[in-house]
Amino acid sequence: MVHLVMFLHSAISAGTYLAAKRALGELSPFEVALVRFALSSLAFGLLLWRRPVRVARRDLLALAGLGIIAIPVNQGLFLAGMAWTTPGHAALLYALTPVFVFLIARVRLGERAGPAKLAGIALAFAGVVVVLLGRGAVGLHGSSRQLAGDLLILLAVVAWSVFAVAGKPYAQRYGAVGSTGVALVLGTLAYLPIGLVATDWSRLGALSATGWASLGYLVLLTSVVAYILYYWALSRTEASRVAIWSNLQPVLTALLAWAIAGERLTAPFVAGGAMVIAGVILTERG
Repeated sequence: MVHLVMFLHSAISAGTYLAAKRALGELSPFEVALVRFALSSLAFGLLLWRRPVRVARRDLLALAGLGIIAIPVNQGLFLAGMAWTTPGHAALLYALTPVFVFLIARVRLGERAGPAKLAGIALAFAGVVVVLLGRGAVGLHGSSRQLAGDLLILLAVVAWSVFAVAGKPYAQRYGAVGSTGVALVLGTLAYLPIGLVATDWSRLGALSATGWASLGYLVLLTSVVAYILYYWALSRTEASRVAIWSNLQPVLTALLAWAIAGERLTAPFVAGGAMVIAGVILTERG
């Protein structure tokens, strides 16, 4: 069941880079973050109203800290970086998530570092590189603006890794909806003063139907469904075993491009995809 949930999470997340890039074509990162998390927090608020969760007072501060890491820090860096770099570069950098998650979980949670797990993480990352290079989605040359965007995305990856590992005990204690919902609502409240001041409301009023659809994807699928799925899986297995599934996202993105846009499935894609799948399996068994 964990494998099935994380595959679904990867499928949803595969479209996040494209939806975010499309929304950022019409809005600033501040506006995207404001709409995305105000609406997703409203959805979580409704879920928590229907199924209240009693959070110990000592844990509220920790969950608020996780919410700040998840929204103003992680998503602020991600959206700012996506405004300057490409979806391919972002996908490649997010493929480093299992590495950071493993290192943090090794220190904080004492997760074991078996040779099979390490080999699986390395193999899956190498497969992502092969897939993205084969698609021409990443390159060694870019402007200073794109380099700055890549750096912001990398910092976002570190922030997400901290959020994932540090949130595991609370997911086990309060469930996926409870821990994620409380953290995101508190994080959104911390972001609201910034977002409300920095938002150009005229741009929101002129947003196209495609722009609203992209925001809808980010709100409902990425920020509600995917977050719940991730923390549900995290409460049931090791953090590094959950994080390794993120490397499947570029492969699924390429498959979407083939199914929707008719892009060719090249030999590097097949080889890289096989490497990613083998790396995931090796990590899960390690």
